Amino acid sequence: MTDAKAAPAAGFTAARPSHVDQVARAQYQAGADLGSVVAAHLDSAWAWGALGAAALDSGDPVAAYSHAFMAHAIGFRALDEAGWAEGQPVTDAVLLALIVTGLAARALGANDQAERARAFVQSQGHAIDDQQLLAGLIA
Repeated sequence: MTDAKAAPAAGFTAARPSHVDQVARAQYQAGADLGSVVAAHLDSAWAWGALGAAALDSGDPVAAYSHAFMAHAIGFRALDEAGWAEGQPVTDAVLLALIVTGLAARALGANDQAERARAFVQSQGHAIDDQQLLAGLIA
């Protein structure tokens, strides 16, 4: 008996960034500030996740959690629309959202949420505290 969730859905390309995430990231890399990038691309999971990471860096875990949660919702919606199934790789934007959500949740004392995020990131083959990974996801 096969597990339907183990096989990729027809047409699903795992871990491929959305066009809007690519455009948002390119604008940030070209020098635009994150607030402007988010405002121009409200449907970019990457932009919201990067804004969450910036809030975490500046010591605002509430804003970080909020921004990352938005990134999480947008990113998983896009994956679902692309035919993603649990157990498959996620995009960099979703991975970024999960890392920032987990770190912000930990800072806020939301240990159950932090643990769920850590476990999901680990299931993707990464460590939630990998600062080099986090920096690479934003750059």
